[in-house]
Amino acid sequence: MLTNTLIYFLYGLAFFSMGLLVALEGGRSSDERLRKALRPLAGFGLVHGVHEWLTMFDDLLVQLGHLSHPYLVGVELAMLAFSFLSLAAFGSFLLAKTETAQRVSLIVPLTLETIWVFGLAVFFGKYSSADMLNLAEVWTRYVLAIPASILAAIGLVAQQRAFRRAGLVRFGQDSLWAAVAFGWYGLVGQLFTPQSLLFPSTVLNEVLFTNIFNFPIQIFRAVTATAASFFV
Repeated sequence: MLTNTLIYFLYGLAFFSMGLLVALEGGRSSDERLRKALRPLAGFGLVHGVHEWLTMFDDLLVQLGHLSHPYLVGVELAMLAFSFLSLAAFGSFLLAKTETAQRVSLIVPLTLETIWVFGLAVFFGKYSSADMLNLAEVWTRYVLAIPASILAAIGLVAQQRAFRRAGLVRFGQDSLWAAVAFGWYGLVGQLFTPQSLLFPSTVLNEVLFTNIFNFPIQIFRAVTATAASFFV
């Protein structure tokens, strides 16, 4: 439907705008640690925004009676995973107070990536290619999106305290609200996934969310994405 197309467009626009602004303005921070942390956040915003626009294009093809191109689905999955790995890098970097800790913090996204790849390899041996389409997306949201969003929220809370200690109260408030937005985006927005053979998506899925709240989970993601982008 055209409604879904508009939702995907606005969702993508929110994160792409955030990524673009962070990329342009993030280098002006006087805090070197914050400058470094903002680079993967910019990557997350830009890549995730383009991913949602590709999903919008894919949805339009389906509405016009065309099948999703397998290469397009693969590109979408890779971009989705890369965006959330970047978000995890942002959160873990914010929590690293020393230069040594900053280098070690790279282990977090690398560990998540290893678990993600290993899980996909196991699933390819157990499920048919038709079942793998939804299952791969669900696995990506469970293993990458939820931990990455929580890490970003925790990192932003830590940054809020740093701002307050420096007397930057307004920045601290914005950081806290961005943490709240990322928290809701991860804990709720990524928990209700497409229905698949992977538990708990057999129960907690987009259909259940729509039945309970009478609007699709994509709207919730778009609202929390807009809020996160605004405060960032």
